[in-house]
Amino acid sequence: MEEIIKNYNNIVEQIRITADEADRNVEEIKLIIVTKKFNAESIKPLLDIGHLYYGENRVQEARDKWPNLMNEYKDIELNLIGPLQTNKAKIALDLFSAIHTIDRKKLVDKILEYPEKIKKNKEFFIQVNLADEKQKTGISKDSFDKLYSDAVKNLKITGLMCLPPKDDDSSIYFAFLYQMAKKNNLKNLSMGMSADFKEAILFGATHIRIGEAILGDRVG
Repeated sequence: MEEIIKNYNNIVEQIRITADEADRNVEEIKLIIVTKKFNAESIKPLLDIGHLYYGENRVQEARDKWPNLMNEYKDIELNLIGPLQTNKAKIALDLFSAIHTIDRKKLVDKILEYPEKIKKNKEFFIQVNLADEKQKTGISKDSFDKLYSDAVKNLKITGLMCLPPKDDDSSIYFAFLYQMAKKNNLKNLSMGMSADFKEAILFGATHIRIGEAILGDRVG
């Protein structure tokens, strides 16, 4: 557990230094700790020191893990950073403060079936598949404008999210996403993980997603 806190403090310091280099206010940058495949006992040391922002990839895993923690610790902001199936939309709206993976009109329409849940100040990000990778979710660049115009009428779309190709220079994609957000007056950018969060901060990331660099290697 001491190792987790040491890792956490190291990442926080790197974020601070990089924000200074970018002439940005570090308070603008949320560190989302990705807890996929980590159990509650691994997470509690971070909750005990007051960290509030977490991310999960799967709705079912989050439902199994987080309700008890949310009862024990207040003001947690849980972010869905993995794909959302339409049949899990209701559960996701109950659990998550923000959903980073809006990527199709069918999903928007399903979410809109639960207006009472949306009103609880939920935030939504549109995930853009900038490299058109078939194995990844996200709306294509060419289809983005239509999805955005449909979604923004009824949902609180505050930003964009991307997952750059693993072996490419992430900076190219971060710069493109920044321009897309600027064009559409969106303030938030969910981008950057353990290997490239510094580059993401330099290109305006407001939400960075880090798991193993803090919590250690995942099991399974």
